[in-house]
Amino acid sequence: MNLQAGEQIDGYTVLQKLGQGGMSEVYRAEDAQHRREVVLKFPHEDMMGDPATYERFRREVKIGTILTHPNIQKLYELKGDTRAPYLVLEYVEGQTLREVLRHEHRLGDDRARQIGVQLAEALSYAHTRHVFHRDLKPENIIITADGQAKVMDFGIAFVEGARRITWGSLSSQVGTPDYMAPEQIKGVRGDARTDIYALGTILYECLAGRLPYRGDNPLVIMNQHVTMSPPPIHQWYQHVSPALEEVVMKALRREPQGRWPSMQAFMAALEHPEGVDVAGLQAERLVQERAVASGRVLEEFGLPLWQIILIVVAILLALIVIGILAQLAHRA
Repeated sequence: MNLQAGEQIDGYTVLQKLGQGGMSEVYRAEDAQHRREVVLKFPHEDMMGDPATYERFRREVKIGTILTHPNIQKLYELKGDTRAPYLVLEYVEGQTLREVLRHEHRLGDDRARQIGVQLAEALSYAHTRHVFHRDLKPENIIITADGQAKVMDFGIAFVEGARRITWGSLSSQVGTPDYMAPEQIKGVRGDARTDIYALGTILYECLAGRLPYRGDNPLVIMNQHVTMSPPPIHQWYQHVSPALEEVVMKALRREPQGRWPSMQAFMAALEHPEGVDVAGLQAERLVQERAVASGRVLEEFGLPLWQIILIVVAILLALIVIGILAQLAHRA
């Protein structure tokens, strides 16, 4: 699909190409019937006619009918047919959060927190309707001129109870490595805690001016998510609020049960970071970091934990027996 400005399709007049991602390309267009500007989202040409692509678009439309929130881009309808489907979405004037970060490098505490609260509110709303985004990243967030944040692209979102889609030529692993939760990397479908981790990673990047993990390729980055704990934000930006730092760091715990219990709880902590127990969160984080470090040491042995425990117990028993025999020999 390579539309030019002025071309018409199903009553929409193309104004400009906005860009393209890994699975689709998008255009800004005019909807004369409803007197509004819209976004037309087309799958790449090599995916046209793929039943999984059409099913993905149908699911995205279903999600669009479920979600109506000021911080979520509206999805109007699915057009075309199984051979050439496309989506019609709300046009939002603004910059992606990725563009904002590219220009500003990092955001101040208050601005990052305000964006985080808006995103958490939108995702909490989605979660109460059993919809989980699973691909939250700065490229999928629009910031308007007046500071409103909007979540876009629910293309790989998971609707609780829905059947799993086979994605044709696409990898069965979904998400973007820089923002994927450890369990998502391991192949788990993902839920609210997966989105909490992704939002925590985004806020870490907004505050620190860099991602928590870096590497030469996606596999290196994914391995770090699974095996390491991120360095504290103040290592990169020493003026960050300690309370806000710990709120974000809790969202980045490797084990899902260690994160905020819900997006609502994460939002409440972002709204009032001064009310959180900073010392308590710091202690929790240090405990987890020690556990991670211990896990890395054990992995170097190349043995499962239960075998290492048996070896240690056997060594201790051997030392006890040697001690007893030494005492008996001494008495004799």
